[in-house]
Amino acid sequence: MTDRHPTVRHALGFGCASLYGLPLKRDRRAVLEAAYNLGIRHFDVAPMYGLGLAEAELGEFIGARSDVVVATKFGIRPTTAGRAAGLVQPPVRRFMQSFPAVKSKAKRSGTKRDAGAIGRLLYSEHDYSVPNARRALTSSLRALRNPRLNYFFLHEPAGWLSGRYSDLIEYLNGEVRRGTIESWGPAGDLSRVDDSLSDLTSRATAVQMPYDLIDGHGGPRTEPDRPTIVFGFLASTLPRVRAALFGDRQFQQQCSELLDADLGDQRTVIHLLTRNAVTHNKSGTVLLSSTSTDHLKMACAAARAPLRNEAEVASLIRQKCLDMRV
Repeated sequence: MTDRHPTVRHALGFGCASLYGLPLKRDRRAVLEAAYNLGIRHFDVAPMYGLGLAEAELGEFIGARSDVVVATKFGIRPTTAGRAAGLVQPPVRRFMQSFPAVKSKAKRSGTKRDAGAIGRLLYSEHDYSVPNARRALTSSLRALRNPRLNYFFLHEPAGWLSGRYSDLIEYLNGEVRRGTIESWGPAGDLSRVDDSLSDLTSRATAVQMPYDLIDGHGGPRTEPDRPTIVFGFLASTLPRVRAALFGDRQFQQQCSELLDADLGDQRTVIHLLTRNAVTHNKSGTVLLSSTSTDHLKMACAAARAPLRNEAEVASLIRQKCLDMRV
């Protein structure tokens, strides 16, 4: 079969973290189907997403699709209370959609272990021991209904590795030799690392870290022979870029003329940010995370459509944002 979206297949992936803003399983499934139909084949998940539901739902979606690339993680998992909360998500999500202020506060406090009281209640302590990695791998393979994972990442390990991580590296390399996993490495903000995480990262076969137009990669320099998966190129960057453009109309006009596109239109800004992430991560995949199929379509179209002088305009906007921060 001819691949209708060759660029998207290799450049973009779908991050499942945001899916559980949708209360209904059928709506989450529709977003996954839309991503696949747009040509996305890389899907990123974790046991903590959806408070224990995400891996199993992704496994159902994948089914017999043999062309899907799967990345999951270990080290953080839902607690017993977290899994119980996962079972009552639909009515809670519908309630929070009716009260945006409540939703915002819960999101800040409950999206990860370190994010506040709700996070500590819902998620376990970080655990990157070999026994926990082995349990997590077995559980993920079962939930995803797959005998093999393409990527098996340490989830947000910065500051949490013990001095015995060499045993973990030996175990993970052993699973690569067995064919249970294809690649392993750290996933999360890797911009501030201690000696242990730096050493582990240097020996990893893949890395997942933030990237955005303003601050660049939130971790080590990319290596041509090592897959690098990036995330977060849009959410926090879009408002900063818009502030730079809308705060200086003359600058906005200058950049629009260079780009031959209207940066007063948010769709053009998203197009530029997507292009910047894709062109700066040629050795790997850029993750999108959205519950909007329209946003997915916009980003997938952008990945395949270079803009005039896009690198020059991105550089100008980056410097403008940095100057504003100073």
